[in-house]
Amino acid sequence: MRRTKSPFAWMMFVFVSLVVGLGPRAGLAQGVSVTPLRVLFDGRERSTTVFLSNRTSTQNTYRISLVNRRMLPDGDIVPAEEAGPGEHFADGMISFSPRRVSIAPQSAQTIRLLVRRPRGDVPEDVEFRTHMSIQSIPPTPRLEDLETNQKVIEEQRLLVQPVVTVETVIPVIIRIGNPQATISLANPRLKRTGPDLPDPELVVDLVRAGARSVYGDMEVFHLHPDGRRESLYVSRGLAVYAPLQVRTKTIRLKGVDPARLTTGSLLVRYEETPDMHGDQVAELVVPLDTETASLR
Repeated sequence: MRRTKSPFAWMMFVFVSLVVGLGPRAGLAQGVSVTPLRVLFDGRERSTTVFLSNRTSTQNTYRISLVNRRMLPDGDIVPAEEAGPGEHFADGMISFSPRRVSIAPQSAQTIRLLVRRPRGDVPEDVEFRTHMSIQSIPPTPRLEDLETNQKVIEEQRLLVQPVVTVETVIPVIIRIGNPQATISLANPRLKRTGPDLPDPELVVDLVRAGARSVYGDMEVFHLHPDGRRESLYVSRGLAVYAPLQVRTKTIRLKGVDPARLTTGSLLVRYEETPDMHGDQVAELVVPLDTETASLR
């Protein structure tokens, strides 16, 4: 005897299709805390561990994968199909497990990464990079839960429950030899006021050169004419990934009165973090003058 699908089966089908069809959103995967936020293999280590912690009161499931990404001049990270000039992807050098985990409430799971040297000729001083994606997998609703919606049953309507998967992405970097890099700050543009500008904005170019990425912290100070030094802005973990040469950073000076930015100068300082074995420091002084048209 041929069985007829109930309307509830169609409800389930629509729900699952939406889950699969909606792509992952960049950001923090639902309920998971990732440590560390970046992984560096600098030639001495061949393995490491990434910890995933479920901070919620429910069990959550995550899919783990390696994805190649490229940084754009505005700092956005986008998918990359093939390596461009001066770009070296590390996904073929890394094995990891597990690839899918279900973590109980307030519990943790470890992801083990192993590195193998690429085959063939490799430059002496080179950096390879990929990203680890931790993507949340939303639970599929049970059929009995859908059947409890009496109004939907009576009207025989499709029950659509859009659910979006979310991912956390962390860089995984492999350095062979001793690749070097330099960083400098250039081309400051200060926007004090504007029709859609609630706070002053300082735009600065981070100019990278060399064979590796840079990763560091940026701080903006107001140097007053009387010698006082006041911190106006701090950004932690600001990267310029190779092979990108210039990243343009827009700094919102939140809560700063534009009238204050007419005397003294601004000092922009960028310093690489020790955990990425960085040794670069860059500074840029921006004079403040009401007559300086180039800074308006």
